[in-house]
Amino acid sequence: MPESSGQGNGAVRESVLVVSIDALAPRAISPETTPALCALARSGAACFTGTTVNPSTTLTAHTSMLRGVSPSVHGVLHNTVARGPMPPSFLHSARQGGLSTGSVLSWALMDQMIEPDAVTYRVLLDEGYNPEDDRFVADETINLLNGENPKVVFCYLIQPDLAGHDFGWDSPEYGDAVNTADALLGEIIDAAGPDRAILVTTDHGGSGTGHSEANAETTDIFLVARSAQLRPGTWWPTISPLNVAPTVAHLAGFAPHPDWEGTSLVGADASFSDHLVTLMEGMQSRSYGEDLNMLEHSLQTAAAAAEHGGSDHAVLAGLLHDLGHELGEAGGWGLPGHADEAARFLRPWLPASIVQPIRLHVQAKRYLVATDPGYSAQLSEASKKSLREQGGPLSAADAAAFERLPFSQPAVQLRRFDDAGKIPTATVARLEHYLPLLTRALGADGLISPLWARDACTCEECRDTRNGQHLLNSADLAGWAVESVHGAPHAMVATLVHNDGRRHKCILPASSKNDELSPQPRWRSEHLTVLRERTDPASGPVDRFVADLAKNGIALVSGLGSEPGQVLEFARRIGFVRETNYGDLFDVRTDPEPINLAYTPKGLPLHTDNPYRDPVPTVQLLHCLVAAEGGTSLFCDGFAVAEQLRRDHPEDFARLSSTIVSFQFISPDVHLQARLPLIRLDESGEVVRVTVNNRSMQPQPLGQGTEAFYTAYLRFAQLLGDPVNVIELRLAPGELVGFDNRRVLHGRTAFPNSPRRHLQGCYIDIDAIQSSARLQIR
Repeated sequence: MPESSGQGNGAVRESVLVVSIDALAPRAISPETTPALCALARSGAACFTGTTVNPSTTLTAHTSMLRGVSPSVHGVLHNTVARGPMPPSFLHSARQGGLSTGSVLSWALMDQMIEPDAVTYRVLLDEGYNPEDDRFVADETINLLNGENPKVVFCYLIQPDLAGHDFGWDSPEYGDAVNTADALLGEIIDAAGPDRAILVTTDHGGSGTGHSEANAETTDIFLVARSAQLRPGTWWPTISPLNVAPTVAHLAGFAPHPDWEGTSLVGADASFSDHLVTLMEGMQSRSYGEDLNMLEHSLQTAAAAAEHGGSDHAVLAGLLHDLGHELGEAGGWGLPGHADEAARFLRPWLPASIVQPIRLHVQAKRYLVATDPGYSAQLSEASKKSLREQGGPLSAADAAAFERLPFSQPAVQLRRFDDAGKIPTATVARLEHYLPLLTRALGADGLISPLWARDACTCEECRDTRNGQHLLNSADLAGWAVESVHGAPHAMVATLVHNDGRRHKCILPASSKNDELSPQPRWRSEHLTVLRERTDPASGPVDRFVADLAKNGIALVSGLGSEPGQVLEFARRIGFVRETNYGDLFDVRTDPEPINLAYTPKGLPLHTDNPYRDPVPTVQLLHCLVAAEGGTSLFCDGFAVAEQLRRDHPEDFARLSSTIVSFQFISPDVHLQARLPLIRLDESGEVVRVTVNNRSMQPQPLGQGTEAFYTAYLRFAQLLGDPVNVIELRLAPGELVGFDNRRVLHGRTAFPNSPRRHLQGCYIDIDAIQSSARLQIR
């Protein structure tokens, strides 16, 4: 616990840990990439807009960090040790103040910058520039904290700098090095415990593969600190390496050296949420050509997101999307790069689900102008003028690339909320209404929910090691708060503290990717070539059939023969047969008295099967025993067409995804009925089911909205039947096609009234297919 102190300029004396992570650029910091660092920032104070010294070479900046003076004073201008006089390091001053000290380094030159008598416990490994050295530094720092536990400790991680020089500061390899450094930092933070003050900083960023240029990418630095003397959720507008030594002195309670040029940051921190509110309030004086000011516009955008059922993060993205105008030099139509400015500023503080739609919302405007013929006419005059400054419509190639970006769809939704938020006379909630949302997003629990972390923990106390099932009762989830979060090689670790003082270290999967199926790519008519190329013999392994069915919603095998009942044998190899009123097996051939139009020679429009059942059979298998002239099978990716409708006709998409439709089937033996929308979305807005069957769909009740529903329905049906979206597959005897009945619509062309054409089919459930696909991944 912190101790009272009569020394220095601090009211208390804390044990202090200083961690320098070489070359960790602020633009690489986010809750997703550096969870440990961001959790530390939320529990204390931070600045991600600091400026390093000039020159920004590693030894130069670290000498300023250790000794509190600028390069012109200490004289270290390169990565070589200067021999002239200079003020003492904070480690030396701490020793002079009667405190024990320690250093853990992997670079002899830096070790030489620390006076021989400055360190009580000195650990040095110098075997060249080796990324593995950081593992050594972390382990030795943890050993030191768990053992001798000096009052002031300094350690140094180097891996991001090595990756930046080798591969570039914006390379995937650099990102991996940042992730690794953060995971090691998390381990060190855990070892330090909740009562030790921690200060984490860097010396410089980088541009390309160097850091000699005096640009923001190189000179921007950060500093994050947690202490009993700092308020959680606070920030400093700017910092420099010169602030480190006096801040350590203040926290540890020893006297700062009089020659140090920097000042302590303790007491200079201010609420970050208050700062955001101040920035937002400043937007009242700006309009950028609109008939309302920018604050009114932002509030209307947030209100539109809330009105359309947007998540809390979608609402906050609406509120903050134009904040970048306040962060740069805006012209008459605003700042063309305001989306990037806002994202750069907010990225370390808020999750990607808020920041990335903000970053992409200008591109989303350019995308919509390029892909939606009627969108440009809907833009305000100010938006049309700013569009030219922002680069105009995206090219076809850039629009396709935009669609593949993570968060492109939320960005498009944000853009539409943005367009809706320009009504001068609208009355919406005031800024104060959103402060609880903002406070929650910026708090320690904004990174992860403590309820979720306790529930998701995979440790032996929480889960059965044999089957992964919960050992906790629901009541055990309550009363916890997040203390720290950090990454590990294969997991994330969150330390929670209970109201009664208990602590629990939650082992959380860093990603569920090992249990996730591959993304489901959308397809059109050209997928027939892929389908044929990936057709395996039914006598061989079924792995590819199962994987393709899970991924693409459709798969094909051949060589099943023409004996009746083979479809059931194949079905039992990959799942469990679902029996319906048609039995476990149904024959598709002409019937003089059909109970279903499928048993006639008529052509069948594209449809999904059995929409009147709840639950619906999810996978259909069709085996061709005897082919006939005509009767070509038709298949369409309903998910792809639904996304096309969302992109080109969003009002129709919204109508079909929100209107409940009745489906019904009546025969002498059954009366089946189910009610659901034609397009079903999950909680994130992703399409998860398409249901279309004109034979069993019941008329909509006549009333307001009926005409709009049918207009949308007809447009959807037209897109589904567009030849560019339809595979025409003529099954040969012995071939079997399987398809996801929630995603893939099927139909057929008419054929002559011949008793010879004969297919057999059955249903199985998708869970068995997905289970097999996941087992393949594992």
